[in-house]
Amino acid sequence: MSQRNLVITGFVGAGKTTIGRQLAARLGWPFLDFDEEIVRRTGRSIAEIFERDGEEAFRAMEAALCQEWSHPRGWVLATGGGTCISPTNRAALEAGGHLFFLYADLEEIARRLTGAADRPLLRLRPGETLVERLRSLWKAREDAYREIPHWVDTTGRSPDAVVEEILQRYRSLEREGK
Repeated sequence: MSQRNLVITGFVGAGKTTIGRQLAARLGWPFLDFDEEIVRRTGRSIAEIFERDGEEAFRAMEAALCQEWSHPRGWVLATGGGTCISPTNRAALEAGGHLFFLYADLEEIARRLTGAADRPLLRLRPGETLVERLRSLWKAREDAYREIPHWVDTTGRSPDAVVEEILQRYRSLEREGK
């Protein structure tokens, strides 16, 4: 039987792709970033998909990926920030792996995302600050995020420290057969 996948999810700007790549390198496992895979499959950027087809079409693509990856394969997966809002997506990913939720202080996330114009859900309304937009998005998603079992704070921490914490927790879950 294959090793359970290690699934990294979390809020926008929390470090999912960076941490996921480093975890895969440390484990010697393949890595798949859901957003990058959707871009590869469609030949369009996430922003283009949102603009031309709408968020619902993008979420359907994410859901299809979650179903594809619902079995243990020994991969590190990084989802988009909205993927695990769906209980169906969470259940599919948990069927094949352990889900880790990355988060950070909203002010730190705002610093990390300064100048990131390619994120459709972070388009500011007139007079709105990035922190206000992040707070609004967090509030809309928080209840769903709270359903994710393993949380890791990335605020003020190096990627190496976050990777080490996740590896220790993942290995412990595997030893316990959870």
